[in-house]
Amino acid sequence: MDVAFNITRKCNKGCDYCYLDLTGEDLSVDTIKKILESLNLKTVTLTGGEPLVHPDIKEILSFISQRGNHIHLLSNGILLNDDYLPTISEANAELFVTYNKPNKKISGNLHQANHEGIDVNLHHVLTEQSVASLDNICQDMGFAKSLLLLYPTDLGDGKVNMYNPDDWFSLLDRAISTTQSYGIKTYFEQAFAKKDSELAKQQPCLTGKDLFIDVNGMAYPCCLLVDKVQGSDRLTPIRMTPDRCNFIRDNPLPDSSEHIRICPIVITDRYDGSFQFPSHLGDKK
Repeated sequence: MDVAFNITRKCNKGCDYCYLDLTGEDLSVDTIKKILESLNLKTVTLTGGEPLVHPDIKEILSFISQRGNHIHLLSNGILLNDDYLPTISEANAELFVTYNKPNKKISGNLHQANHEGIDVNLHHVLTEQSVASLDNICQDMGFAKSLLLLYPTDLGDGKVNMYNPDDWFSLLDRAISTTQSYGIKTYFEQAFAKKDSELAKQQPCLTGKDLFIDVNGMAYPCCLLVDKVQGSDRLTPIRMTPDRCNFIRDNPLPDSSEHIRICPIVITDRYDGSFQFPSHLGDKK
Protein backbone atom coordinates (compact mmCIF):
# COMPACT_ATOMS: atom_id res chain seq x y z
CA MET A 1 0.00 0.00 0.00
CA ASP A 2 1.10 3.54 -0.76
CA VAL A 3 -0.20 6.83 0.62
CA ALA A 4 -0.74 10.30 -0.84
CA PHE A 5 -0.92 13.27 1.50
CA ASN A 6 -2.56 16.53 0.51
CA ILE A 7 -0.33 18.42 2.94
CA THR A 8 -1.67 21.90 2.24
CA ARG A 9 -4.62 23.77 0.81
CA LYS A 10 -2.42 26.75 0.09
CA CYS A 11 -0.94 27.50 -3.30
CA ASN A 12 1.13 30.21 -4.98
CA LYS A 13 -0.77 29.73 -8.22
CA GLY A 14 -4.48 29.53 -8.97
CA CYS A 15 -5.28 26.96 -11.67
CA ASP A 16 -8.85 26.63 -12.93
CA TYR A 17 -8.49 22.83 -13.19
CA CYS A 18 -7.44 22.36 -9.54
CA TYR A 19 -9.59 19.73 -7.82
CA LEU A 20 -9.41 21.31 -4.33
CA ASP A 21 -10.80 24.37 -2.62
CA LEU A 22 -7.73 26.36 -1.57
CA THR A 23 -8.92 27.12 1.95
CA GLY A 24 -5.48 27.60 3.49
CA GLU A 25 -5.07 24.70 5.94
CA ASP A 26 -1.91 22.66 6.43
CA LEU A 27 -1.62 19.03 7.50
CA SER A 28 0.41 18.96 10.71
CA VAL A 29 3.80 17.30 10.81
CA ASP A 30 2.75 15.32 13.89
CA THR A 31 -0.22 13.87 12.00
CA ILE A 32 1.97 12.90 9.05
CA LYS A 33 4.49 11.21 11.36
CA LYS A 34 1.79 9.38 13.30
CA ILE A 35 0.18 8.03 10.14
CA LEU A 36 3.47 6.96 8.57
CA GLU A 37 4.67 5.24 11.72
CA SER A 38 1.47 3.19 11.86
CA LEU A 39 1.69 1.87 8.30
CA ASN A 40 4.00 -0.26 6.18
CA LEU A 41 4.43 1.80 3.03
CA LYS A 42 6.63 1.91 -0.05
CA THR A 43 5.90 5.25 -1.72
CA VAL A 44 4.67 8.49 -0.15
CA THR A 45 3.21 11.14 -2.45
CA LEU A 46 3.11 14.78 -1.31
CA THR A 47 0.64 17.03 -3.06
CA GLY A 48 -1.55 20.06 -2.40
CA GLY A 49 -2.11 22.94 -3.18
CA GLU A 50 1.59 23.50 -3.59
CA PRO A 51 3.50 21.26 -1.15
CA LEU A 52 6.53 23.55 -1.09
CA VAL A 53 4.52 26.32 0.61
CA HIS A 54 3.93 24.07 3.64
CA PRO A 55 5.94 25.72 6.47
CA ASP A 56 7.50 22.40 7.50
CA ILE A 57 8.10 20.86 4.07
CA LYS A 58 11.83 20.35 4.69
CA GLU A 59 11.18 18.50 7.95
CA ILE A 60 8.50 16.41 6.22
CA LEU A 61 10.82 15.44 3.36
CA SER A 62 13.67 14.57 5.71
CA PHE A 63 11.47 12.47 7.99
CA ILE A 64 9.98 10.45 5.13
CA SER A 65 13.40 9.94 3.57
CA GLN A 66 14.92 8.74 6.83
CA ARG A 67 12.16 6.14 7.04
CA GLY A 68 13.34 4.73 3.71
CA ASN A 69 10.17 5.60 1.78
CA HIS A 70 10.33 6.66 -1.85
CA ILE A 71 8.89 10.16 -2.26
CA HIS A 72 6.84 11.59 -5.10
CA LEU A 73 6.67 15.38 -4.83
CA LEU A 74 4.00 17.07 -6.98
CA SER A 75 4.70 20.73 -7.67
CA ASN A 76 3.97 23.61 -10.01
CA GLY A 77 7.73 24.20 -10.24
CA ILE A 78 7.80 27.84 -9.17
CA LEU A 79 9.68 27.26 -5.89
CA LEU A 80 12.11 24.63 -7.14
CA ASN A 81 15.13 26.77 -6.39
CA ASP A 82 18.20 26.79 -4.15
CA ASP A 83 16.01 27.06 -1.06
CA TYR A 84 14.41 23.66 -1.67
CA LEU A 85 16.35 21.65 -4.24
CA PRO A 86 19.12 20.53 -1.83
CA THR A 87 16.55 19.08 0.57
CA ILE A 88 14.65 17.43 -2.30
CA SER A 89 17.91 15.94 -3.58
CA GLU A 90 18.97 14.70 -0.14
CA ALA A 91 15.55 13.07 0.31
CA ASN A 92 15.96 11.37 -3.10
CA ALA A 93 12.48 12.64 -3.97
CA GLU A 94 11.11 12.28 -7.48
CA LEU A 95 9.51 15.39 -8.98
CA PHE A 96 6.21 15.51 -10.87
CA VAL A 97 5.78 19.05 -12.17
CA THR A 98 2.75 20.48 -13.94
CA TYR A 99 4.09 22.31 -16.99
CA ASN A 100 1.48 23.50 -19.48
CA LYS A 101 3.38 26.13 -21.45
CA PRO A 102 7.01 27.26 -21.75
CA ASN A 103 8.09 29.32 -18.74
CA LYS A 104 11.61 30.63 -18.37
CA LYS A 105 11.65 30.52 -14.56
CA ILE A 106 10.21 27.02 -14.25
CA SER A 107 12.42 25.77 -17.09
CA GLY A 108 15.50 27.05 -15.26
CA ASN A 109 14.35 25.41 -12.03
CA LEU A 110 13.79 22.05 -13.73
CA HIS A 111 17.15 22.17 -15.50
CA GLN A 112 18.79 22.85 -12.15
CA ALA A 113 16.89 19.97 -10.55
CA ASN A 114 18.05 17.66 -13.34
CA HIS A 115 21.62 18.93 -12.92
CA GLU A 116 21.44 17.94 -9.25
CA GLY A 117 20.41 14.41 -10.16
CA ILE A 118 16.71 14.71 -9.29
CA ASP A 119 14.30 12.71 -11.44
CA VAL A 120 11.90 15.08 -13.22
CA ASN A 121 8.53 13.98 -14.58
CA LEU A 122 6.12 16.35 -16.31
CA HIS A 123 2.35 16.67 -16.05
CA HIS A 124 0.60 18.56 -18.84
CA VAL A 125 -3.08 19.53 -18.86
CA LEU A 126 -3.81 18.97 -22.53
CA THR A 127 -5.99 21.49 -24.35
CA GLU A 128 -6.34 22.88 -27.87
CA GLN A 129 -4.24 25.80 -26.66
CA SER A 130 -1.56 23.87 -24.80
CA VAL A 131 -0.91 21.20 -27.44
CA ALA A 132 0.92 23.77 -29.54
CA SER A 133 3.43 24.22 -26.70
CA LEU A 134 4.45 20.58 -26.52
CA ASP A 135 7.06 20.80 -29.25
CA ASN A 136 8.95 23.56 -27.43
CA ILE A 137 8.49 21.85 -24.06
CA CYS A 138 9.89 18.56 -25.35
CA GLN A 139 12.85 20.28 -26.98
CA ASP A 140 13.64 22.01 -23.70
CA MET A 141 12.85 19.11 -21.35
CA GLY A 142 14.44 16.18 -23.17
CA PHE A 143 15.80 14.94 -19.83
CA ALA A 144 12.29 14.34 -18.45
CA LYS A 145 11.75 10.79 -17.24
CA SER A 146 8.12 10.83 -18.41
CA LEU A 147 5.26 13.07 -19.44
CA LEU A 148 1.65 12.56 -18.36
CA LEU A 149 -1.12 14.11 -20.48
CA LEU A 150 -4.02 15.11 -18.23
CA TYR A 151 -7.68 15.36 -19.21
CA PRO A 152 -9.10 18.81 -18.28
CA THR A 153 -11.63 17.97 -15.57
CA ASP A 154 -14.42 20.25 -14.38
CA LEU A 155 -15.60 19.51 -10.85
CA GLY A 156 -18.81 21.46 -11.01
CA ASP A 157 -17.86 25.14 -11.12
CA GLY A 158 -17.95 25.47 -14.92
CA LYS A 159 -14.40 26.84 -15.23
CA VAL A 160 -13.02 24.01 -17.36
CA ASN A 161 -14.08 22.90 -20.82
CA MET A 162 -14.27 19.10 -20.80
CA TYR A 163 -13.69 17.61 -24.23
CA ASN A 164 -15.98 15.06 -25.83
CA PRO A 165 -14.44 11.69 -26.81
CA ASP A 166 -13.73 12.50 -30.47
CA ASP A 167 -12.04 15.79 -29.69
CA TRP A 168 -10.09 14.31 -26.78
CA PHE A 169 -8.72 11.36 -28.72
CA SER A 170 -7.78 13.67 -31.57
CA LEU A 171 -5.87 15.87 -29.14
CA LEU A 172 -4.15 12.85 -27.65
CA ASP A 173 -3.02 11.64 -31.07
CA ARG A 174 -1.52 15.02 -31.86
CA ALA A 175 0.20 15.28 -28.49
CA ILE A 176 1.59 11.73 -28.44
CA SER A 177 2.91 12.13 -31.99
CA THR A 178 4.88 15.15 -30.78
CA THR A 179 6.21 13.73 -27.53
CA GLN A 180 7.22 10.36 -28.91
CA SER A 181 9.24 11.98 -31.66
CA TYR A 182 11.47 13.26 -28.84
CA GLY A 183 11.69 9.89 -27.11
CA ILE A 184 9.88 11.06 -23.98
CA LYS A 185 7.85 8.23 -22.53
CA THR A 186 4.25 9.43 -22.58
CA TYR A 187 1.30 8.42 -20.45
CA PHE A 188 -2.22 9.78 -20.65
CA GLU A 189 -5.62 9.90 -19.02
CA GLN A 190 -7.91 8.07 -21.42
CA ALA A 191 -11.13 9.49 -19.89
CA PHE A 192 -13.47 7.51 -22.20
CA ALA A 193 -14.10 3.95 -23.38
CA LYS A 194 -16.15 2.63 -26.28
CA LYS A 195 -19.43 1.08 -25.27
CA ASP A 196 -19.33 -2.73 -25.04
CA SER A 197 -15.53 -2.74 -25.08
CA GLU A 198 -13.62 -4.70 -22.45
CA LEU A 199 -12.49 -1.42 -20.93
CA ALA A 200 -16.09 -0.22 -20.61
CA LYS A 201 -17.00 -3.50 -18.94
CA GLN A 202 -14.07 -3.23 -16.54
CA GLN A 203 -14.72 0.43 -15.67
CA PRO A 204 -11.29 0.84 -14.06
CA CYS A 205 -11.46 2.40 -10.60
CA LEU A 206 -8.24 2.04 -8.69
CA THR A 207 -9.59 3.12 -5.34
CA GLY A 208 -9.32 0.62 -2.52
CA LYS A 209 -5.61 0.04 -3.06
CA ASP A 210 -3.94 3.13 -1.63
CA LEU A 211 -4.70 5.84 0.92
CA PHE A 212 -5.41 9.49 0.14
CA ILE A 213 -5.19 11.75 3.21
CA ASP A 214 -6.44 15.33 3.18
CA VAL A 215 -5.25 18.21 5.39
CA ASN A 216 -7.83 17.23 8.03
CA GLY A 217 -6.07 13.88 8.51
CA MET A 218 -9.06 11.97 7.13
CA ALA A 219 -8.91 9.32 4.41
CA TYR A 220 -10.81 9.60 1.10
CA PRO A 221 -11.26 7.28 -1.90
CA CYS A 222 -9.25 9.53 -4.22
CA CYS A 223 -8.23 13.13 -4.75
CA LEU A 224 -11.24 14.03 -6.91
CA LEU A 225 -13.68 13.07 -4.16
CA VAL A 226 -12.11 14.88 -1.21
CA ASP A 227 -14.70 17.65 -1.22
CA LYS A 228 -17.48 15.39 -2.52
CA VAL A 229 -17.77 12.57 0.03
CA GLN A 230 -17.37 12.15 3.77
CA GLY A 231 -13.89 11.26 4.97
CA SER A 232 -12.95 8.39 7.24
CA ASP A 233 -10.72 8.37 10.30
CA ARG A 234 -9.71 4.76 9.56
CA LEU A 235 -6.34 4.39 7.88
CA THR A 236 -7.50 1.87 5.32
CA PRO A 237 -8.00 2.43 1.58
CA ILE A 238 -11.59 3.24 0.64
CA ARG A 239 -13.18 1.37 -2.24
CA MET A 240 -15.33 3.37 -4.68
CA THR A 241 -17.21 2.02 -7.70
CA PRO A 242 -18.02 3.90 -10.92
CA ASP A 243 -21.77 3.85 -10.27
CA ARG A 244 -21.17 5.52 -6.89
CA CYS A 245 -18.54 8.00 -8.12
CA ASN A 246 -19.78 11.57 -8.00
CA PHE A 247 -17.81 12.64 -11.04
CA ILE A 248 -18.91 9.75 -13.29
CA ARG A 249 -22.51 9.97 -12.12
CA ASP A 250 -22.77 13.75 -12.54
CA ASN A 251 -21.13 13.90 -15.99
CA PRO A 252 -22.80 11.29 -18.22
CA LEU A 253 -22.38 11.31 -21.97
CA PRO A 254 -25.46 11.48 -24.23
CA ASP A 255 -27.14 8.13 -24.89
CA SER A 256 -26.29 8.59 -28.55
CA SER A 257 -22.54 8.60 -27.84
CA GLU A 258 -20.43 5.61 -28.85
CA HIS A 259 -18.47 6.04 -25.62
CA ILE A 260 -18.94 6.09 -21.87
CA ARG A 261 -17.01 8.25 -19.47
CA ILE A 262 -14.50 6.46 -17.25
CA CYS A 263 -12.51 7.74 -14.29
CA PRO A 264 -10.48 10.71 -15.57
CA ILE A 265 -7.51 10.12 -13.30
CA VAL A 266 -6.59 6.54 -14.15
CA ILE A 267 -3.71 6.57 -16.60
CA THR A 268 -2.46 4.24 -19.28
CA ASP A 269 0.14 4.19 -22.02
CA ARG A 270 0.91 2.71 -25.40
CA TYR A 271 3.53 0.35 -24.01
CA ASP A 272 1.72 -2.20 -21.86
CA GLY A 273 -1.83 -0.83 -21.67
CA SER A 274 -2.15 -1.16 -17.91
CA PHE A 275 -4.27 1.26 -15.90
CA GLN A 276 -3.08 2.84 -12.67
CA PHE A 277 -3.21 5.95 -10.52
CA PRO A 278 -0.75 8.75 -11.36
CA SER A 279 0.91 8.13 -7.96
CA HIS A 280 2.27 4.86 -9.38
CA LEU A 281 3.77 6.39 -12.49
CA GLY A 282 7.23 6.45 -10.94
CA ASP A 283 7.01 2.68 -10.41
CA LYS A 284 7.29 2.17 -14.19
CA LYS A 285 10.86 2.08 -15.43
